[in-house]
Amino acid sequence: MKPDRNKLPYYAYSSYNKRGGMTHPTVARRINQVMDMWAALMTAEQIAEALDLSARTVEVYIAKARRRNDPRATRPHGIDRRSLTARIRRTQIRLLAKAGFSPQQIAKRIGTDVRLVQMRLKEPETVE
Repeated sequence: MKPDRNKLPYYAYSSYNKRGGMTHPTVARRINQVMDMWAALMTAEQIAEALDLSARTVEVYIAKARRRNDPRATRPHGIDRRSLTARIRRTQIRLLAKAGFSPQQIAKRIGTDVRLVQMRLKEPETVE
């Protein structure tokens, strides 16, 4: 009879308790998700919230990946997070406006002020 996966103790997923030191497939999948999101320039807090993990766990996964020289763990230098966030928000505003949302709906959806949405909608498309 096979044990129910939901009733396995936490240490059953540990690579230290398995012969050969292999990481459990569930843990390996989660690490890959974290690293893909980190490579997409998400913060540790955003990743933790999206995957229902602690931010400390995300930081540990990233530190281990850096030690393994995983290319997803390094971020390009010179990226200003504020300008990147502004660029992403500007794109979201434009896409939602094209989809027919009002400035009030857009502001509520992306968590910003209605005035900012109105200003971004008045900007020419070429501003980046």
